[in-house]
Amino acid sequence: MPKVTFVNEKRTVEVERGASLRYAALENDVPLYCMWFGISKLANCHGNGLCWTDRVRVSPASAVTPKTLLETAMNQFGTLPKNRDPQTRLACQVQVLEDCEVTTRCKMKK
Repeated sequence: MPKVTFVNEKRTVEVERGASLRYAALENDVPLYCMWFGISKLANCHGNGLCWTDRVRVSPASAVTPKTLLETAMNQFGTLPKNRDPQTRLACQVQVLEDCEVTTRCKMKK
C-alpha cells in the first residue's frame, strides 16, 4: 500500500492504491481548507474540483494520477503565482498510486 507523507503535519499514512488524496487527508485529520479565516472550509465544493480550495503540492508527480483538465486550467489561467506552480494539485482530483509527499496550503510557502 502506498504511503502518503503530509509534510507540514509530520504524519505518514498508508492508503489503498488509487485512493483519493482528499479523503486520505480528511480521514486523517490533515487540514486542507485553512485560508480566508475558515471561509474556504465552508465554501468548498466537496470534491468536485471547482473551488480550488484544496490545493496541495505533491512530490513526485509520478506517484499520483496525471493532472485533470480542471487542474490544467487552474495552472494556465491562475492569477496568483501559487496557482501556476506546476506541482500544485487539487487534492480532490488526485489519486495516489505510489509513495509521495504532500505539502498542504496551510503552511505552504511560495
